[in-house]
Amino acid sequence: MSDQYPQNPQQPQQYDQHQQYPAAQAPPESKGIGIAAMVLGIIAIVFAFIPVIGLITFILGPLAVILGVVAIVKRRGRGQGIAGAITGAIGTVIAIIGLVFAGAFLSAFDDEMQQMEEESQDVDPDDDEEVAELEEDIQGEQEDLAEEREEPEAAGTDGDEGTRDNPLPLGESVSHEDWEVTINSVSPNADDAIAAENEFNDPAPEGQSYMLVNMTATYLGDDSDSPMMAAELAYVTGTGETISDYDFAVVAPDAFDSLVELYNGGSETGNVALAVPNDDDGTLRVRVGFFDTQDFFFETS
Repeated sequence: MSDQYPQNPQQPQQYDQHQQYPAAQAPPESKGIGIAAMVLGIIAIVFAFIPVIGLITFILGPLAVILGVVAIVKRRGRGQGIAGAITGAIGTVIAIIGLVFAGAFLSAFDDEMQQMEEESQDVDPDDDEEVAELEEDIQGEQEDLAEEREEPEAAGTDGDEGTRDNPLPLGESVSHEDWEVTINSVSPNADDAIAAENEFNDPAPEGQSYMLVNMTATYLGDDSDSPMMAAELAYVTGTGETISDYDFAVVAPDAFDSLVELYNGGSETGNVALAVPNDDDGTLRVRVGFFDTQDFFFETS
């Protein structure tokens, strides 16, 4: 009996040695550095427009540029890195321009102050016309300064002493930053004294009369400064209108010298003339400070 074998024996399965397998997926790109550069760049641009605080831009701007370059080279958020480098550079340029303008303004202001001081030294104190002209120039400079200064910080809530609703009594002292100011006394109906002081003084407008306010300003800073830079007196009427001493330029008896240079502990005392409405129940406002100002209110009697 012969053995029978299958005609088509099953062959063992063969495998292709070069069979392809799916490649491992690369990890997602980290964008942390790029995002950090973009955020710092945006903050740098915003801060560049804010006085004083804008100096931080000189740190944030270059840092944003550096992180942006690193993000581009290391592929750690290239799009955000490019945005961060651009915004950081723009913020730095804006800050530099602002610093240049601030320096030019301060230099021009210093030159103007020196010129006014030289003019005041050339004025003959016995020449009433020259004195009146100098006083008018000083008042004009004070008006320009008041318009350039920022909105003042409130001295407190309505219930606090020193506000318009609760003014301080005469003789009290207030201080802010490098200055201390005291309102010593108030002399209403001072038209005759104003007229007798200088023949070129104009009479008060109809319905108003001159008030003489005696005040003292004391400098507490380390260098030197003048009251013109940080002590401004005004009258606020009962209906809310503000009357400044430069609204009516007159020469007051024993006038307060706002241009005098004071060092630490030095003080200036004198009279300021204000043309106020008759029979008004307003208050005196003392604005202390130059850029960072604060208002204090005083009684008039």
